[in-house]
Order: sequence, then structure tokens, then C-alpha cells
Amino acid sequence: MPDAGGRRGTVVAVWGPPGSPGRTTTAIELAAALAGVGAAPARRGGLLRRSRGTRPSGSVRPPGADTVVLADADTYASSVTSRLGLLDDAPGLAAAARAASRGALDVVALAHHSPVVLPGVRVLTGITRASRWPELPAASLDVVFERCRELATWTVVDCGPILETDELITYDTRAPQRNGATLSALQAADVVVVVGGADPVGVQRLVRGLEDLRDAGVPGVAARVVVVNRVRDAVVGRRAGSQVRDALARYAGVDDVHLVPDDPAGLDAALLAGRVLAECAPASPARAAFQDLAERVRELVPALT
Repeated sequence: MPDAGGRRGTVVAVWGPPGSPGRTTTAIELAAALAGVGAAPARRGGLLRRSRGTRPSGSVRPPGADTVVLADADTYASSVTSRLGLLDDAPGLAAAARAASRGALDVVALAHHSPVVLPGVRVLTGITRASRWPELPAASLDVVFERCRELATWTVVDCGPILETDELITYDTRAPQRNGATLSALQAADVVVVVGGADPVGVQRLVRGLEDLRDAGVPGVAARVVVVNRVRDAVVGRRAGSQVRDALARYAGVDDVHLVPDDPAGLDAALLAGRVLAECAPASPARAAFQDLAERVRELVPALT
């Protein structure tokens, strides 16, 4: 039951250095924007929590919009499940990896492990505890991401922050690697979205993270987009956006930076309700920035535009 219309889907890895720069929020909002998730009139009543595999009736998307698989490959602090208000914590990505290791992962099986939780967006939930990282071996995930290309137009992967390889056991290609899931996603990616925070500490970490990404031994990707999250004057000074751009151009050699403005009210509402901005804060400036990010990613993959 492939949804990519016969075309080979595109993998987008969302990565960023340690320190909660907003990788998961960026991955979720980018997936929603790529799928064309829109807003319907807000519901009245109490807090809504989606159960795994249900379609929220308060969301709409245009006919013919792209399909997306959102995969949580963060082996340190998986949070897509809680961020989207899903009740079932069964790790769909680990189940898909197990099927891949047995040679039993086809598109139908992958669809079973990745239920639709937003219109046009399937989710491969992550591991429930960091100690379960061996359940996501890179060799199996390589197969999973290839199947994702067959299932959906886009695959957005929320990656963990650490890039180091386990050098003492790299001679054994079958041994599990602590950061194998992240490295597998980066190797599979057609586009890498690098996310950093807009505060002074976040920018410093982003500069170092870009160096780490270059030194990680991952083959050169087709495209890279640098995103700076929660841009605000309060921690940077006046004209925060210009200051962030100047700092990254000077210290990281990055001239093309995508800025996401801080919107605590909209993002807090989304976190509280377990929804995306399109559902609970459609006028959010952050949502507009994520939509622009989706268009930028589309531009980088001209074959699918």
C-alpha cells in the first residue's frame, strides 16, 4: 500500500547538538507542514489525548497532499509520543527494525507499525527507555528507511544529538553501535535539517555541532538547512535575527540560516494539547516559519516539487 505515488520518497533527518534546541518540535512541525496539515475550528471541552492510530477530526489537509512518515530515532530522549499526546508507548520503530532484521519488513508491515496520527502523517514511535537503544541497530534501520521511501513521499527522522562512533568495536560490523540510529538516519538522508537554539549557549553549541557533523564520517548529503529556533531579543539583544545570522556566518561559515521566532504561547498550547501548531495555533509566527522551512526543503528536492 505505497503512498508515494510510485516515486522514490525523500528522507529528511532533523539533527541538532545537545541541549534541547527543539529537534523534536522541528521534526513534528516540519512533518505536519510537508503533509499539508491545516487547521479546523477549535474544539470545545477538555484536553484531548489521541490513542494510537486515530485520526483527529479537527485537522484537515488539501486533497492530493504529500504523505509523511515521522520516525523517532532519538535513542537518548525519545519524545515524539508524549509530544503528540499518544497513549500507546509501543515503539513502532523498534518493531519495524526487528521485522527488517528478519527480512520480513515490506511496505504493508511498515504501515502496520506506523499508524496515521495526523492527516497524511504516519508515526514510527521511538523506544520508551534509553537503555533499549540496542533495539535500533543501524543495519536494520537502513532497511526501514528504504521501506519508508516506498510508503510515503517524505520521511522525517527525529535524530539523537550524539554522533560519536564506538571505535573499540567498529571492526565488528554486526556489533550494535550506541549512536547507530542517528548515523543511519544521517547516511540515508537526502536533506539534513540542523537545529540550534538562538541564545548565546545554543549558538555556540550549534557552531561546534556543525563541526562535529562535518567530522562524523557521514557521506556528504545532497542538501543541508540550518535552523535557529526560538529567536528573541530578550537573550540576544536588539535585532536578534541579524545578530544570529552574523554570528553563524562569522564562526561557522553559514550564510543561509532559517530563523524560527519564539512563540511560547502557541508552542505551550500545542504541548498541553498534544497537537501541532496547525491544530491549536494556526496564526502562530512559529508555524509560519515551519511552513517556510517545508517550502525550503521542497526546493532542495526539485524532483518532487
